[in-house]
Amino acid sequence: MAEIVDEQQLVRAAKRNPELFMGLYDRYFAWVYRLVYARTRDQAQAEHVTAEVFLSALRHLKRYDPARQRFSTWLREITKTSLSARGLTLRSDRKLPPESGYEAAGRPAPIRPRLPTLSATAAMPLPPSEEGPGIVYALGR
Repeated sequence: MAEIVDEQQLVRAAKRNPELFMGLYDRYFAWVYRLVYARTRDQAQAEHVTAEVFLSALRHLKRYDPARQRFSTWLREITKTSLSARGLTLRSDRKLPPESGYEAAGRPAPIRPRLPTLSATAAMPLPPSEEGPGIVYALGR
């Protein structure tokens, strides 16, 4: 509950004085960056989109209504819009980038079936391509 009160205080202060927006920026920068990086997987693009999200939030801060939603929810919507403009989506079921493991080491994670009707043994990796990471072609049962 204290987090919500602090958030509301930061928003009210930033609405009065835009220089105080830095408090909100400091609080949410890492979270927004991780959301964006999880979709772009490119550091430069993630930095650019994150900056765009915060500039948009600052520009439209007067429109934010704390009675309708939390600031973090509003910021997430701005993030979704910025990613959508680049043809990317922000799905709620996607996990944030791992701190360790296969992806952090630059290797693809093992194939895991997404649906119960898909057998992991029926997934066949296609030959590597210069255009991007390996593609897995999955066959149903």
